[in-house]
Amino acid sequence: MSPAKRTGKSSGKAPSTTPPVSSSSMSPTDLRVLAQALSDQVQTLTAELQTAQDAQDQAASLHTTQLQTLRAQIHDQAMEIQGWEPRAASRSQDLRLLLADQAVEIRDLTGRLDRASRQRDVMRDDNDHLLREMALAGSEIHQLQSRIHDLERDLKDSQTARAAADVSLDRLRDELRLTQEEVVTNDYLQDTKQSLERASAGRDYALEEFVRMTRLLDEIQAKLADSELQRDKATTEWADAKRTQTELESKLRRTSDKLKEADATTAKLQDQLAAAQTQQQQLILERDRGLSERDRGLSERDSARRRLALVTAAVSDPLPPLSGPSQAASVSAPLPTCISRS
Repeated sequence: MSPAKRTGKSSGKAPSTTPPVSSSSMSPTDLRVLAQALSDQVQTLTAELQTAQDAQDQAASLHTTQLQTLRAQIHDQAMEIQGWEPRAASRSQDLRLLLADQAVEIRDLTGRLDRASRQRDVMRDDNDHLLREMALAGSEIHQLQSRIHDLERDLKDSQTARAAADVSLDRLRDELRLTQEEVVTNDYLQDTKQSLERASAGRDYALEEFVRMTRLLDEIQAKLADSELQRDKATTEWADAKRTQTELESKLRRTSDKLKEADATTAKLQDQLAAAQTQQQQLILERDRGLSERDRGLSERDSARRRLALVTAAVSDPLPPLSGPSQAASVSAPLPTCISRS
């Protein structure tokens, strides 16, 4: 291969060329000059080839360093991605457990809220029942008070009638006594028959009035005793009704307090349930974000693995050899023959 046809990198200088001259027409001096020129040209080409080889070695070394750095980065990324998997799995498991606990808490709060609502409804029914009993007790107390008033009025009337009967009885007793004295006196004085008959008739009338008034007094006393019994019974019933009313009022106050507590408990449970549901929604969103991060990490891991496979395949392929050494060998190989011919 002639020097004019060589290829490869050069130092930027144009190679010197000599016109082809026949060796038979050249003198030894010309041959030595030609040999020297060829030798200089070979040295120049060798230097250029060495420079190109050094540049290729430097590029190969840089390429190897970059590959090693890339491998280290890919290895670090792979290790980081492998670390993501258990963290993502652990976080996902923690979120699942937390969601399960939250669901249990929500069910418990819902059950407590239902029980509190039922208890509140029962208390409201009891409260309504107590109010009805209070109304009935008030009506009964009013009736008993009216009955006691009527009995006291009847008792007062009976006492007045008894006093009048006592006065009449005393008057009849006096008349009977006077009539008996008159009869005795008339018997003693041997009065006339007409006076005796009149006195006997007056005595009989007085006795009849005495018997009638005695019977009326007995009836009045019996009625008075019955009125007193009914009054005492009505008073006792009124006291019982009043005590029942007091107990109902106390029970109504306690029921009202319990109803207020039940309402407060229900409101508190409703707030807790709403907060738990909000927290559950937040946990679900956080779980979804964790799953998205895990999927993104898995995608990045797969991408890094593909890049690592491509880099590994590229590193395993040998570098293409430069064409300079073969050309230099083809140029420099016949030189010793030419020099020896000289």
